[in-house]
Amino acid sequence: MIQTEGNYISGTSAKKLKYNEKFKYDVYEENKLLKAKKKARSYIKTKLKIVCFVLAVFSCCFTMIYRYALITDLSYTINKLEKYHNELMNENSRIKIDLERKTDLNRIKEIAQSKLNMQEPDRYQIVYISIPKDDFTIVAETYKNNKERTGSGMLALLIEKVGRLARLLY
Repeated sequence: MIQTEGNYISGTSAKKLKYNEKFKYDVYEENKLLKAKKKARSYIKTKLKIVCFVLAVFSCCFTMIYRYALITDLSYTINKLEKYHNELMNENSRIKIDLERKTDLNRIKEIAQSKLNMQEPDRYQIVYISIPKDDFTIVAETYKNNKERTGSGMLALLIEKVGRLARLLY
């Protein structure tokens, strides 16, 4: 057994020695070639970090510029569509005015009399047609019967639809 600083070591596993600052041994300090390689690795890591940082900043800036370009493009498209919309609205207004001018009854009467040589019918030329009211009552009675059968309101209509669906399924 070996005794170190009051501790006994038994077996083959040795205790790690604690080095003081003045007894510290660094391989890279002694060997100039290894020291140069360590320094080169340190520079490469630093350069790689700088390049990654620059690329990250560049990609953020590029993304922002791209977004602003898209926003500008959409703004131009919106302005162009608004201009087209205004043109269509103006054309629509012109067409409505033209339509109102052409459908004026006095103007139509004037054109019919002047260009087509038409004239108003005399009293003996007018024929009156009588329409029987039975047609209207039959339609009204049929509508009334359907409404009484189904009831009134949305609830009755919903119940009828559910009943039809149930009959269809079973």
